[in-house]
Amino acid sequence: MNPTSAPEHRDKAARWDTVLTLLQSTKRLSVHDVAQQLGISESTVRRDFVEMERAQLARRTHGGIVAIDVAYSLATVPRSTDTAAADRERVATAAAALVTPGQIVGFNGGRTTTSTARRIVGRADLETDDGRAGLTVVCAALNIATEAVLRPNVRTVVLGGVAEPYSFELTGPLATATMRDLWLDTMFVGTIGVDVDAGLTCHSEAEAAVTRVMIGHARRVVGLATADKVGVRALAGICPLAALTDLVLSGTPDPALCDVLREHEVRLHTV
Repeated sequence: MNPTSAPEHRDKAARWDTVLTLLQSTKRLSVHDVAQQLGISESTVRRDFVEMERAQLARRTHGGIVAIDVAYSLATVPRSTDTAAADRERVATAAAALVTPGQIVGFNGGRTTTSTARRIVGRADLETDDGRAGLTVVCAALNIATEAVLRPNVRTVVLGGVAEPYSFELTGPLATATMRDLWLDTMFVGTIGVDVDAGLTCHSEAEAAVTRVMIGHARRVVGLATADKVGVRALAGICPLAALTDLVLSGTPDPALCDVLREHEVRLHTV
């Protein structure tokens, strides 16, 4: 790996996202190379590697880490700018803090929900002494299931259905039928667009249909969006803004959006 002049990454969530992205392609990283790449001390990198291994995101070796293949075999190819990735990780970190141990948590597919799931299932406070699950995760996306199933203290429930090739989301009658028998404490909803009139939208009606059933079976519905999603409308409607209980959003929100959220008593968390 050739060191670059990448900006310094002081936030742990942003550092981890960068390291895991590199690990997807290289499969092996050294302490020295990561320290140079991120402009941080080797002692900080070693601490990060220890915590990543504890969270079962990677395996430590002499002088570095290697990828756990199953955790990355379904990973999406990075396609965001550095700014978008940093925004996504801020949203994911804030969203993960909304979960308490013992809950049943659902996710649809997407990069922000994947990052949020990674933050949640890696939390140390989910560890239990009696062998019981510290959290139950219901997944509508295969790549999120691979993030969760590696954690011994997380019970992973995967919906059936047909896997979409780009989003890894499970769709169709089998997915919706499975979800109708399940109930969630919190549902995290990733989206392509957040619009005052159209609400949350995505590119696939099949994916939106499964997500709507999950939303209907959740006590708390948390939308996740980066600033670039505001004002965007995609083909398929997921849900109106009124269906949310919370929206976690990066950047300064649009005044019109704030008015609608306030009207429907949706809690806005800006990061």
